[in-house]
Amino acid sequence: MDFPSDIFPQSFLWLANLLALLVLAWAFYRAPLARLRENAFSHLLFAASVVILLLWNLRAGIHPGISFHVLGMTALTLMVGWHYALIAAALALLGSTLNGNAGPVAYGLNLLVMGALPVSLTWAALRLAQRHFPRNFFVYVLFNAFLVAGLGAVAVTLAGAALLWAFDVYQAHWLGYQYLRYFPLVFFAEGVANGMVMTMMVALRPEWVCTFDDRRYLYGK
Repeated sequence: MDFPSDIFPQSFLWLANLLALLVLAWAFYRAPLARLRENAFSHLLFAASVVILLLWNLRAGIHPGISFHVLGMTALTLMVGWHYALIAAALALLGSTLNGNAGPVAYGLNLLVMGALPVSLTWAALRLAQRHFPRNFFVYVLFNAFLVAGLGAVAVTLAGAALLWAFDVYQAHWLGYQYLRYFPLVFFAEGVANGMVMTMMVALRPEWVCTFDDRRYLYGK
């Protein structure tokens, strides 16, 4: 979902831009910036940003403000952490905006909905699983990657629908019929995509996944 700049009040969009700037500043402040000097990590981060950009440009659009595409934010968050996931999302959204797929004034709103929301949900769910769930590889893949990714996509869809309804862009009954009925497809597409990516990453390149630890999820199991 990429919002154009002409369907919301300008004052609201600029408020969202300010909030997004604060969120990004916090991400930079908390991020371990020394990792950017590691060639392997910086290349991974740049490549991930390009992949997210491509995913966000492969979309199915219905009406202004309503489109479907794989987010990929759960896999990205699990790979590089919440700080760099937000930074990569900001870079990908910048490319998508320059490509004309999103309104420039709506940049902050798009970043909050498509980036900050699923990243926050993924990181909170990861912490929950680490504290209360069994330390198991299948818990990591099925819960943290598949289920949380699907729920994140549904949360983004709900947030977008709520904004479109709150600002009277579309009526609630129209959104329910034309938009929300795609929830199952959105959930499974996002869940399967992120689950497959994370399964391959932890199997082939576990060193690329900062939230996966062999000693926690594999040793002694």
